[in-house]
Amino acid sequence: MLFAWGVSALALTFGAALGVRALIDPNWAAKFVRLKADEQGGGFAEFRATYGGVFLGLHLVALLFTLIYLWGGEYVIGVCATGAGAAVSAGWAGAALGRVISMWRDGADTKFNRMSAGVEIAMAFAVGMPWLVWFLL
Repeated sequence: MLFAWGVSALALTFGAALGVRALIDPNWAAKFVRLKADEQGGGFAEFRATYGGVFLGLHLVALLFTLIYLWGGEYVIGVCATGAGAAVSAGWAGAALGRVISMWRDGADTKFNRMSAGVEIAMAFAVGMPWLVWFLL
């Protein structure tokens, strides 16, 4: 079980790092997701907010609960960490689902989308690993 928590913590750290990078450099976020900011000036705010703030906030809170639990936190914190991890995991799984549907319905079956779906599925499993281990045992 400790291994599952460790994998989850690493995946949550990766997700938070993506958020930090997007907050600092919205041009990088735009390239990473292969989108362009609009000419009205709000596009970079959207990249910072969605790919920066949302990624950082979700992953950081789940990571905080996970670390508190791993460093000897109470049982209740473990329940919070598991729930937060499950919610973030579901977000990654939803992103993968949306991408797979787009590959199927929109003819977007590209190497980039296949690799991105693979990363999203891996992140869903890695972040949700403590919940999955608990659920399956």
